[in-house]
Amino acid sequence: MLEAYCREKLGPLALRLAMGLVCIYHGFDKIMASGGTHWTATLPAGWQLAIAWGQFTAGVAILAGFRCRIAAGLVVVLTAGQMLWWYGLDLFRLPLSTLEPVVIVLLMGLALLLRGAGGLAVGARPGGKSSGTRAAKKR
Repeated sequence: MLEAYCREKLGPLALRLAMGLVCIYHGFDKIMASGGTHWTATLPAGWQLAIAWGQFTAGVAILAGFRCRIAAGLVVVLTAGQMLWWYGLDLFRLPLSTLEPVVIVLLMGLALLLRGAGGLAVGARPGGKSSGTRAAKKR
């Protein structure tokens, strides 16, 4: 019983806390640069705004467990897109110490995308399961 509780509720909660706090911190930091339009010189202002607010709102959604899979997918796309925009194919020539935080964020995002928010989430059903878990059992 304890193993199932940890697997279904506490594990996804810990993953959501880590991913949500990272996204909120980085998104908020970007938003504080003139509302999210001047945090880098390499991107147009519209893209900067979309990335900053997208990252922040996805972090809030992940932290709460509301539409967690959609928010995690958004973070994965934003993170991968940013890295490809900045480095292009030179991305694969970067040292591992530079890539490590990005790879960790991408893997956390993929884990949430595949696993879902878990039972301790705003989007959880009354039975304690997240909506994605219940839908998978019906099939």
